[in-house]
Amino acid sequence: MHYWIASPLPISLYLLCLITFIYLVCHYYQHKFPFSVLDIALNYIPVLTHEFGHVFFNRISGGRVVDLVIVATRRERNATGQQGYAVTQSKSRLSQIFTTIGGYIMPPLMLVIGIMLQHKGQGALFIIIYIFIFIYYTLVTSRKLIPISIIAFLCFISYLGIHSENLSNYSFMYMLVYHFLLGTLLGEIIQSSMTIFKLTFSSPKPNWDGTALSHLTRFPTFLFSSFWIFINGLSLYYAIHQYFII
Repeated sequence: MHYWIASPLPISLYLLCLITFIYLVCHYYQHKFPFSVLDIALNYIPVLTHEFGHVFFNRISGGRVVDLVIVATRRERNATGQQGYAVTQSKSRLSQIFTTIGGYIMPPLMLVIGIMLQHKGQGALFIIIYIFIFIYYTLVTSRKLIPISIIAFLCFISYLGIHSENLSNYSFMYMLVYHFLLGTLLGEIIQSSMTIFKLTFSSPKPNWDGTALSHLTRFPTFLFSSFWIFINGLSLYYAIHQYFII
């Protein structure tokens, strides 16, 4: 019997680790061609996931979203120092705190969700979640061309996944996209943990979400950095436990 979102999907550890490794290498050499181009392509979805986390927590805490942008050119990223940004309005200090915290929680959360759904044979649902994220992104962003193109592609891949009834006829493209999502999220979690650690102990202190939270709450930046790295660590442990520990 075929279930609507039941899509058996084997995970190749070699492919998953390869995508994660390429992600980390491209991020490290992001200012050199061709890594500068590959870095943007590889981290577009992780950056969107991060910024959507800000937006999601802003909305559930009563805030309002003005704009959501993923910077898609190296020139603009170098000029602004930003990979993406969410313009939000918060009704209270507490809402502002939730908004800031949420961005760093979303990538590890999505990684865990992706692994769980894959193990349950419902991998297509994970891609459908991202389709809805892209639809929302398209509705609120001032830059719509790229998200519309990605939505069309993800819809096609999701269709292939939904109509995959057994291991012998699943789509290679569907499998590749699923590995791409998990691999880039995994790479983002690793590199963001290192970036958070570096920002926390940099001198002089840079302006980033950790220092913003410190100003809002009067708690030390180290507290929030430790929390985010702990959440990242839990998601990495879950991934390792599922795929590497027999």
